[in-house]
Amino acid sequence: QLIVLLYEGCMQWLHMAKQEIKKNKEEKLPNWSNYSSYMGMALEILTHLQDSLDEKQAKDFCERMFALYDFMKGNLTKANANKNEKLIDDVVSLLKDLKETWKEAIRKQTV
Repeated sequence: QLIVLLYEGCMQWLHMAKQEIKKNKEEKLPNWSNYSSYMGMALEILTHLQDSLDEKQAKDFCERMFALYDFMKGNLTKANANKNEKLIDDVVSLLKDLKETWKEAIRKQTV
């Protein structure tokens, strides 16, 4: 269940980052510090998820998840540099799919 919470937290930070993009596009003197902080928090969560993978349990699965998290981090790094909402949306979509998959796995374990 912690993984689901981390996915939700990451999506929340990304939602807040997108709000900052919209807000700053309307400002004469935009301040991108909040945006950068929110993106940084999302990246930290993905790094934590990578670091918590245990290859001793399921090496192939862990390698694939590490690569997926790496892909998401790469997209967020590009999005951060270019203020690109589409790249943020792409990562959020992946996170939603992962969250639902984990929720289903948890549900099946408890039945």
